[in-house]
Amino acid sequence: MQALEAECKFIAPTPEETRTRIIALGGVFVKTEQHCDTYLRHPCRDFKATDEALRIRQINEVAFITYKGKRREGPIKIRPETELSLATNTVDGWFRIWESLGFEKVQQVKKTRQLFQLNRQDGPITVTLDHVAELGDFAEIERVLTDENQIEAAQYEILRLAEELQLGAIEKRSYLSMILGQTET
Repeated sequence: MQALEAECKFIAPTPEETRTRIIALGGVFVKTEQHCDTYLRHPCRDFKATDEALRIRQINEVAFITYKGKRREGPIKIRPETELSLATNTVDGWFRIWESLGFEKVQQVKKTRQLFQLNRQDGPITVTLDHVAELGDFAEIERVLTDENQIEAAQYEILRLAEELQLGAIEKRSYLSMILGQTET
């Protein structure tokens, strides 16, 4: 089975307080990363209409290409995700290939991400604190699923952890959509 990403994003009006709560719940700081995500537009398919995304993500000096499939119904984002690492110093070449095939760069999303790991009843869960250029501060809670039977438990666990962290309302829009001023459900 292709991996499923279960995640939920929240506005984090007080990142310091959220960080303190994560640690109080047993969260372990893993690392800080600088992300630069460049999203691509398909020449014949409207990714917004098909609820898909294709991007090249650079994390510090390492790059990945990521395809995100259509979201499933439910209170949190659950969608198939395929991510492959790119060889060092090949990002410009990949962009030339994609552009030669008719893809266009849509937008870059830049963020500083602090990653925390928590061990929960159903396994490890990741909490990130993101400072997104042009948007502000957010918290994301994520679990990677390897089995369809994990979906319901993951949704429950993510929403329960959000409540424990005193996070506010769910932000359903992607960072890309927010920057472009688009609305998503």
